[in-house]
Amino acid sequence: MRITAPKTGKTFLLYLPIDYTDQRPFPVIFCYHGYRGTATTWPFKQVTKGQGFIVAGMNYATDAYYHKLRFNTTGPEKIFFDEALEIISTRVNVDQDYIFMGGYSQGGYSTTVLGEQLLGRLAGNLVLGAGRCYVDMNPPPAELIRGHPFFYGVGELDDPHYPRAKRAFQFYTESGADVAFEEWKDETHKLSPQWMTKTKMREWLIAYGPMKQVESGFDKAQIAEKNGRLGEAFTLYTRIAKILPDTKLCRTAEESAIYLGTQAETQFNRLKKAAGEKPYAASVKTLEAFRNKYAGSVFEAHAVQLLSELLNAKADALEDRAREAEAQKNYTRALQLYKLYLTHFPKAKRYAEVQKHVKALQNKTATK
Repeated sequence: MRITAPKTGKTFLLYLPIDYTDQRPFPVIFCYHGYRGTATTWPFKQVTKGQGFIVAGMNYATDAYYHKLRFNTTGPEKIFFDEALEIISTRVNVDQDYIFMGGYSQGGYSTTVLGEQLLGRLAGNLVLGAGRCYVDMNPPPAELIRGHPFFYGVGELDDPHYPRAKRAFQFYTESGADVAFEEWKDETHKLSPQWMTKTKMREWLIAYGPMKQVESGFDKAQIAEKNGRLGEAFTLYTRIAKILPDTKLCRTAEESAIYLGTQAETQFNRLKKAAGEKPYAASVKTLEAFRNKYAGSVFEAHAVQLLSELLNAKADALEDRAREAEAQKNYTRALQLYKLYLTHFPKAKRYAEVQKHVKALQNKTATK
C-alpha cells in the first residue's frame, strides 16, 4: 500500500509479510531506491520470500539529499524516517529493536550516509551494489560502529561499485563493525534473474532479526518464569514460539508455553470450583494472587472475570437484603445496608443504579 506522511507530505510503500499477525512484533526493513528510481520494496520483499519482515519502500525527502547524498543534508530524511516509522508503528505491530535499513545502488550509498547517522536506532545496514559514500572520511562514532552489523553484497563484474564495496568492507571491518561480504559471481550492476540464488541475505536477516528476537525473548521468558511472573513468561514463550517454528529454541518455547498454560488452566479451574465453597474474602485473596502471578496473559483476564462475578454476586445479595428491609418499611435498616453496598462495592455492575435509588429513598424518607 502507498501511504502519504501528513507532516512531510512524502509518500512511501508499506508491505506486510504473508505471515503477519498482530499477536507479535515484526522487524522492519527501510528500503531506499536507486538513482532515477521510485519507491520500491525490492529486493528485500523478494529476498525474504515475503515472510518475516515488514518492508517500507522509501522515497527521498529532498532533491538536495537525493542528488548529492551529503551528510549535512540528512535533516529532512531523518524527519521523514521518524514520521514513516511512527505511522507504521500505529498501524501494525513493530519491534522497535529490529529496524533495518538498506538499498541497492544509490539506495546502498544512502545507507552509508543516512544509515550511519541512525546507527544507534538500527539493528543492521544492508549495502547492495554500492561502496561507502565518503570512502574513509567522516567515520561514524566508534562506540556506535563497533560491533554493528553490516551486510555488503555486490557483483564481481560491477565496475566501479565492486572495488568501492571492497574498500568499504575494509573500512567498516577496521572500524570494528560486524561485516558480512558477498561477491556475486558473473553479476554486473544490472543483476541477472539468477542473482537471487547467489545470496545468503535472507539467512543474514534472519540471524540478526528474528533469531535475535527469539533468543532475547526466550531469555526474558526464562527470567520471568524463574521470578514467578508466570503470565509474562507464558505470553513470551507463546509469542516467540511462532517466530521461527522450525528451530529448536522455538520448539522449546512452545513446550514451555504448553506446560505453563496447562498448569495455569488446572489451577484456575480448582479456584473456580472452590469459589462457590469458600468464604468470599478467602476466594478473593487466592484469586488476586493468581491474577498477579499470571499478569499479562489470558489467565489474568480469566481471574479478573471471575473476581467480577464473585463481587457482583456478593453485591447483589447485599442489595437483596436492603430491598427486603425497604419492602418492610424498615428504612433505617435498608439505608444502613445500602450504605454498606456503596462503601464496599464501588465496582459492582449495579453500583450507579443503587446509588441513584438510595438518593431517591433518602429524599422520600427525608434522611441523609
